[in-house]
Amino acid sequence: MGTPKTIFCDIDGTLLNHFGNINDNIQYDPIILTNVLQTIQKWENLNYKIILTTGRKECTRKRTEEQLFKVGIIYDYLLMGITNGDRVLINDKKKDGIKNTAYSINLVRNEGFQFLNIDSKNVTIDDKLLFTKIEKPWGYEELIECNDRYVVKKLFMKKSNSCSIQYHKLKTETIIVLSGSLHIYTGDDIDNLNKKVYLPGETITIKPYTIHRMKAVDEDCLYIETSTNELWDVVRLQDNYNRT
Repeated sequence: MGTPKTIFCDIDGTLLNHFGNINDNIQYDPIILTNVLQTIQKWENLNYKIILTTGRKECTRKRTEEQLFKVGIIYDYLLMGITNGDRVLINDKKKDGIKNTAYSINLVRNEGFQFLNIDSKNVTIDDKLLFTKIEKPWGYEELIECNDRYVVKKLFMKKSNSCSIQYHKLKTETIIVLSGSLHIYTGDDIDNLNKKVYLPGETITIKPYTIHRMKAVDEDCLYIETSTNELWDVVRLQDNYNRT
């Protein structure tokens, strides 16, 4: 199993429901988020060191401890007064080692731990999501590489087919067309998306919350998708194949 991990984990919006501001988080009864309790219990069973961090002031420690106890969250240390700015974890890798020794995970606020598996091969995603090739109604996608930093997929889309109109909450992806012509629609309004035809060698980077769709209109298309590793992160708005 290896050496037990040390987990640094935020509280509000990550473990407990974030009510919008720190005063409400302190005053309201705590609401534990999806799959948090099961995950914390698993970490404890694996003898992980659990260090909770929060922007709550030191003077609210007693109230915070009461809330955590009420919902059954166990931990080793509680660090109060963390700033609301970016949080950076810095660690050294083993000499000549290829495996990372520090990881950062961003989750959508208040959505819980439903896709988090710290014990998986790639740390940030569940091993069950790993595959080599999967058939799609519009063609197929093949997973070339997936690790704790990035994903590379090869996708084949059949002529006159398209993927769903969708967006991602976390994932950033770059599309590189290899063959054929790919019509890519992007924008903020599902009823008013911008269209551009991408030819072999052309690329586009799609940021989180950008609505988009890929469509192979005139011919079959082969393209590469490189992205961050949130494989589960797809919100479908409209789909020709009645997928949810």
